[in-house]
Amino acid sequence: MNASYAVPDTRFEQTFRRALAREAERERASQWKKMGIVDPVVISQLQKVQPPKISKLVVCKVVVRDVILMPLVQGLLWTSILIFMKPWLRQVVYQGRRLGSSIYKLVLGTDLVKAKKRI
Repeated sequence: MNASYAVPDTRFEQTFRRALAREAERERASQWKKMGIVDPVVISQLQKVQPPKISKLVVCKVVVRDVILMPLVQGLLWTSILIFMKPWLRQVVYQGRRLGSSIYKLVLGTDLVKAKKRI
C-alpha cells in the first residue's frame, strides 16, 4: 500500500516543451503516413535515428491550442456551469442557513437573528 504518486509538473516551460515534442511527433507520423510508411518496426527505427523537428507551425499550433484556445474553452464551460447552477446554489445556501438557525434554536432555545419588527 506504499504507492507513490507522481507529482504533476506545474512549471509551464516543461509542459510546453512536452507539448511541442508531442505535436512534432504527430506531424512527423502524419508525414510518414502520407509517404506510405506504416510498418511499426520501420517507424520505431526512424524515430530512433532522427528526433522530431519542431517547426514554426508546430509552435503556433501548440500556442494557439494550449495557451489561447483551451483556457478560453475551460473558462466558458466553468462560467456556464456556475450560471446554470446559481439557482440551485442559492437554494442550498438558504437551506443551510435554515438548518443552522434551527440547530442554534434547538441548542440555545433562542433565535440567532432577531426578527425585524414590521410597521
